[in-house]
Parts: sequence; structure tokens; C-alpha cells
Amino acid sequence: MAPKASTTTSSGTHRAPQKRASRETQGAPRSSTRTAAYTLSAAREAELLREAESLGDDTLFFPGKLARRVIWASRIQLAAERDAADLVRTPFPEDEPPLTREEIHGLRDKIELLRVTQSRWQAAQQRQERAAATFAKPAAEAALHRQTLLRFFDLRFKKSPEGQKRLMAIRAGNGDADLVQDVSDLLLLCSEHAEALDKAPRGEAAAVARLRELSPLLARMLADKTLSPEALRSRKLRDAAYTLVVNAERRLRAAAEYWYAGTDKTKDYAPFPVSRGAASTGEDEGEAGAEDDGAIDTGDTQGGAPDEIDQEDEAPEDVAPSEDER
Repeated sequence: MAPKASTTTSSGTHRAPQKRASRETQGAPRSSTRTAAYTLSAAREAELLREAESLGDDTLFFPGKLARRVIWASRIQLAAERDAADLVRTPFPEDEPPLTREEIHGLRDKIELLRVTQSRWQAAQQRQERAAATFAKPAAEAALHRQTLLRFFDLRFKKSPEGQKRLMAIRAGNGDADLVQDVSDLLLLCSEHAEALDKAPRGEAAAVARLRELSPLLARMLADKTLSPEALRSRKLRDAAYTLVVNAERRLRAAAEYWYAGTDKTKDYAPFPVSRGAASTGEDEGEAGAEDDGAIDTGDTQGGAPDEIDQEDEAPEDVAPSEDER
């Protein structure tokens, strides 16, 4: 007698439908089988960079978490390829060009450009962060020597309004750039009172000697830790590439709403959630976009055919750049 076949099923079999349902509840487009990594040609990259640069300052801040955003955009692109026969017949207003198959396929190139420009910006950002970390220790030492010398000059200028005014100027402001300038101003003051400092009993002469060593070092480190024009340009290009992706998605979404309003197909063109826990509500992410949080993205996805996105992989909370970095 043949043994009875087992009727048990794996836990993974039960979980798979639940995960698919979860994904569709979020409004995320369905994915297809993974394909080989997509590579952007040099000529096409140059063409898209020109288009990105033409946006000028009319760009959005990239919200970070590259892998998650690429997954979402890639699914929209795949859905548009599937529905291209309908979408290219969308009667857009006269002030908009008609949607073409080339434009639909071109979203894939824009997604890859976003990958490339984000990688370049992160490389520049990492260099700046390493320089900032290196700056911290000598800066702390310089601050201690500054206090030693200010204590000396507070006593020396006790009856000198002009001297007190110079000390007030040195103490004014804070931050790394101010520290570097304070050291320079103090050294000038010290050169005017070198004989008195040499006789001072509380380490003032040693403080002056050490600050003379630290001053050029701090100035060079300050330059290294400040974002260079090239780094700022790389971030601007990354934001412009992101804007190209968002603008392309908006066109596809508008066409899909014309053809598929009221059907499940519109879920395949849903906007990227703009905040944690936000599903597809129709709110446009460009209205709430913020700068990335600086975290290096390690998500493993391939361009054009991403795998499933988990519920926790929603839009992150991010911080906009400071005024002096814009």
C-alpha cells in the first residue's frame, strides 16, 4: 500500500498571499520577475543630465531611501509598459505633449540616473563627514588654548576699553568658522604682547605656540569639511534627477486616471507615500518632499524589475538642508 501523501503546507505558502494582499492594500504597484541590472549609456546619461540641469532651481528635494523609491518608480514604469496601448492615446491638453512609448520607456533611464546621481552625492557627503570628524579633536584643543589666552587678556585689558572691545569681537559668534577666525585674531593680539605672554605663569606661552601650529591645520580642515561647489552641484543634480522621475510619474498617473479611474489598475500608479504609515491617499509626494537624512542606502534592488516592498518600507522622515547649504 502506497504511503499516504502529506497534506501539510509550508508556512511560506500561507504567508505569500498575505504579503501580496498587504502590498496591494498599500497601493504599491505589483512587481514582475527580476531581470538583469539596467545600465544607462553614457550618451543617454549626458542627455538626461542636460534635461535635469535645464530645470534650474525648479526642483524637489529627494526624500532619501533610494532603494525604496526606485522600487516604487520601477513598478509604475512596468505598469505603464503593460498599459502603453491605452496610455499613448490619452487626450492631454494642447499645452502638453502627447504621451509616447518612448516617454514611457524613458522613465527607466530617469530612474537609473537617480541612482547614479545619488551615488555621486553620497560619495561627496561621506568625504565631508570624514573631514568633519577629523576636525573635531584639534578644534577642541584650540578652544581650550583660546580660553587660556582670553583669561590672560581679560586681566591685561581690565582698564582698556579698546582692548576689551577686541576681546568682545573674538568672543562673538560660535561655530567652526568662528573658532578658526578667533585663533587668527588671538595670534595677532599675542604678537602685540609677546613679552608679557612669555612671562605669564599659567601656560600662556605654550598656548600661543600650540595655536600657531593649529591655526593653518584648522583652516585647511575647515575647507575640507565644508561642502565644495562640486559637492553642492552633485546634490543639485541628484534633486533634479529625482524631479525628472516625479514629473514623469505624474504624467503616467494622469493618463492612468483617465483610462482606469474606479478600477484596481489605478493602484499600480499610486503616488509614493509621503510619510510613515501613509498609504496611497492621492497626496503628491512633491508637495511634502524633504532632503535626505544622509543615511547610506544599502537596499539591494535592480533597475526595472524590483522585488516586493514590505510594509515597513515606506517613505522615511527626513530633514531639509540648512540655509547655508542651499
